[in-house]
Amino acid sequence: MYWRISALLVFILQVYLTFRGAKHLGKYFSPLVLFLLGISIAWIWWRNLKRVAPGSEPAADSDAASLREKGILGAFFGMFGMVAIYEIVRKSFAQYTPPGNYSDVLPQLETMYHRFAAGEFPYAPVDVGTHIAYPVYLPLHWLPVGLMSDGRWVGFIALLLAIGLMCYYLFRIKSPLWQKMTAALLPAWILYCYSKWGEIDLPVSFEMIIAAYYLLLGIGLGTKNRILIAAGLITCLLSRYTLVFWLPLFALMFWQREGKKYSLWLWGSVAAAVLLIYVIPFWMQSPEILGKGLQYHNEAAVNEWKGYGEPPVSWSMERGIHFALHLKQISGGGAENQVFIARIIQAAIMLLLLALGLGLYRRIRTGINPYDLGLMMLYLTVLCFYAFGPLTYRYYMIVPLMLSALLTARIFVSRQATENSQ
Repeated sequence: MYWRISALLVFILQVYLTFRGAKHLGKYFSPLVLFLLGISIAWIWWRNLKRVAPGSEPAADSDAASLREKGILGAFFGMFGMVAIYEIVRKSFAQYTPPGNYSDVLPQLETMYHRFAAGEFPYAPVDVGTHIAYPVYLPLHWLPVGLMSDGRWVGFIALLLAIGLMCYYLFRIKSPLWQKMTAALLPAWILYCYSKWGEIDLPVSFEMIIAAYYLLLGIGLGTKNRILIAAGLITCLLSRYTLVFWLPLFALMFWQREGKKYSLWLWGSVAAAVLLIYVIPFWMQSPEILGKGLQYHNEAAVNEWKGYGEPPVSWSMERGIHFALHLKQISGGGAENQVFIARIIQAAIMLLLLALGLGLYRRIRTGINPYDLGLMMLYLTVLCFYAFGPLTYRYYMIVPLMLSALLTARIFVSRQATENSQ
């Protein structure tokens, strides 16, 4: 019970300080506390893995009917938590409508979709009123926008379904009902804090669908479901590239766990999706689109580090959610050089994480399930990528927070094994 309560309290504080950390701790100290809280979730997960008994896994197939009933109940309960805050989300959406008046994110995504629907090439400069933007977004980020007149609700519904799937599997675990019900409400706490204190974060972005994709991948890893893993890999890779630093570790573990047959199936499916959804229809028509998009994103980071207004202010650094302000102060030269150094540091940390994952896997590959290690390392990769990124908006944080909710939920409903004698 100690580990369960510890994980729950750390998670609640992690989410709260994502929005109120700068107010309570200051913009310099808040990123450190947030980062340590995030690392603590991973550490508790690691400790929990060493203590979980085999009986904490879902029951055998002989009890399949009962498991399905429990899973369906969990799915509805988890989605109910999201529906309960629907009105709060709706009001925040209505307050910042049209979102294009406050941010250039959704106007770019919507323009790309409408161009594609009209048979035009979507990757071209977009006039967002205040400036000309070059879209960096990958297809599964902007294609879903056209499913509803207000694309923001597409992200909400996608996340709702992903949370329902998460709770479907949570409720199949042998654990007291109150623990599973508590765990099922963790994602709703994230959305509640975004709506209460996140100001324009969710109403002017389309990040909820990215969170749904990463949650899908996390669920696949947590349940060892190859189909969900494949779907998660495809949707994540074709929306944001953050997990590319994690892929070599998972590819190795999957190969050694599942063998040649399933590895070829998994990576063949992922490669085919990337080719058919991005490379052939878009990249091959204009191979420079990826480079131009990354260049535009880098220029946005440079402008942010220079600051806006007089005196210049770097607004993303005022939130107290990442280390850009610290990196800015220790690096020399102008903003271009500072951003370059920050990216080198970010890449070095990603490579160190990869080395850490490989080292842990080599050490415990005959003990802990590699899927569980993969889930922990995926969370750490996303957490560190944003913590040390030169341009991290607060709406980006919904992705690591949702993965944190998944880890915490799994810890909270697991049955603890009796510790081995020392």
